[in-house]
Amino acid sequence: MTPLVLGGAVRPGHAIGARVALDLGRLEGSWLDPELEARVQAARVRRARRWAPIDALGAATPAEWTLAASLHDLFQAANPAFDAGLRRSAAARILELARETIERVPTPADVSQALSRHTWFARILDIARTDTTVSWWIGSHTYLGVDPPRRLQAWPELRRVSVAAAPHALLELAPLAVDRSRLSDAMALLLTRTPLTELATCTREAPAFTFSQAALALVSTRTGRTLALRALAGLPPAEVDAALGRATRDLLATRRAEGAPAVTLLAERTLAQVAGHAARPQGSARGPAEAFARGLGAVAAVSLLEASREGWTPDERQRLLVALEPGARSDDAREARALLGVPA
Repeated sequence: MTPLVLGGAVRPGHAIGARVALDLGRLEGSWLDPELEARVQAARVRRARRWAPIDALGAATPAEWTLAASLHDLFQAANPAFDAGLRRSAAARILELARETIERVPTPADVSQALSRHTWFARILDIARTDTTVSWWIGSHTYLGVDPPRRLQAWPELRRVSVAAAPHALLELAPLAVDRSRLSDAMALLLTRTPLTELATCTREAPAFTFSQAALALVSTRTGRTLALRALAGLPPAEVDAALGRATRDLLATRRAEGAPAVTLLAERTLAQVAGHAARPQGSARGPAEAFARGLGAVAAVSLLEASREGWTPDERQRLLVALEPGARSDDAREARALLGVPA
C-alpha cells in the first residue's frame, strides 16, 4: 500500500487470494513499521487537505486493506509469466477471485469514508509497467516489467545498442493471459468502492466513466458534491464535460429516476463556471457528449437558480440567469430538456 501513497515501485508477489484479503485488516499485533506508517499517514493527510480542512485520518480500515490486496491480485493476474498455455487458467482464477473479493467490500457509508479511501487509491490508474526493448546489431529483445541484463547494454557503440523504455498502464498491457474486458470490468468494479477516486478520474480512457450507485450517493450530499467539484476542478474542463455528458446522458436515458444527483452536480459546476469560480472550456464543444453536458448544465443551473432564493443577491441571480440563457436555449439543450422532461 505504501507505493500507492508515497510513490515508488509496485512489485506484485504471489496472489494474496480472497480469504487473506478479507482478513488482512483484522490481524492483531504491531506488524506495521511505525515510521513508515507515520510517513504514509502524513502523505494521506496532505492529499485530503487539497479538498477538505482535515488534520488527521484513521489507520487503514479492513475494507481498504481488502481493496489494496485485490488491486495487488489484479496486477498479478496481468503478469506476463502467465501467458502460457498451461498457466492462463491460473491467471483467470486469480482475476475472478479478486473480482469476487471486491464485490464483498461495501461502498463507503459516508463522505469521510469516501475521502479516506481516495487518499489510498487516488493514483491507482497511474501505475504502469515499464517494458524495455534492447536492440543490437544482430537482434533485439523486450523485457516486460524487468530491467534488462547489463551485459546486453555493454559496448553500445561497437554493438550498436539502443535501449527504449515505454510505460504501459494495466489495461494496455500485452501480452495478457486474461480477457482484457474482464480485467477492465474488475478495475471498474474496484473504482465503485472508492467513488471519489471514480469521479476524480472521470476523464480516463478505460474503464470508461459511468455514474455508479456509490458515485451518485456521494454527490447526492452537499459535502460530497463539494469534494467532487473540487476534484473535477483539477481536470481539463472540456474533457470533464465530455465524460460527464456521456455518463449523464446514459443515466437519464436508462435510469432517469436516479439521475437527480448527477444533474445537480452539472448544475452547480456550470454555476461555478459562470460565476467565475471555476475554469470554463474554451471554444465550442468538440463532440456531442461535451455539447450535451454544457446544455444540460445550463438548463439545470437555471432551474436551480429559479428554485432557490438563498446564496445569491437579486442582482447576482439576474446576472447569472442572463449569462446562462444562451446555453439553456441552445440546440445543445434540447435533448437535455427532453430527457429531463422540462418544457422547451
